[in-house]
Amino acid sequence: MRPLLCALAGLALLRAAGTEAAPEPFMPSRGDSARSTGCDTHMAVHGRLDVIEETVEKTVEHLEAEVKGLLSQLEELAWNLPPGPFSPTSDLLGDDHF
Repeated sequence: MRPLLCALAGLALLRAAGTEAAPEPFMPSRGDSARSTGCDTHMAVHGRLDVIEETVEKTVEHLEAEVKGLLSQLEELAWNLPPGPFSPTSDLLGDDHF
């Protein structure tokens, strides 16, 4: 469970880091074709990064839901556990004077 939580924390940090910096508006230049090719490559990379960011966000949301479900199941199990050897037992006969 610890590696899962570490992975979630890492994804959350990546997600938070992406929301802090606002992207600068893209202004295409009317330059030569070499510069245009560089801009096309730049735009393609940003398009791929947008897809990756969306995928990471969906994955984080899915993992958050999974962790919530697992935690609720653990809470249910904890309530239904039989008393252990060191847990306090109730006095069925009411003989608590001893």
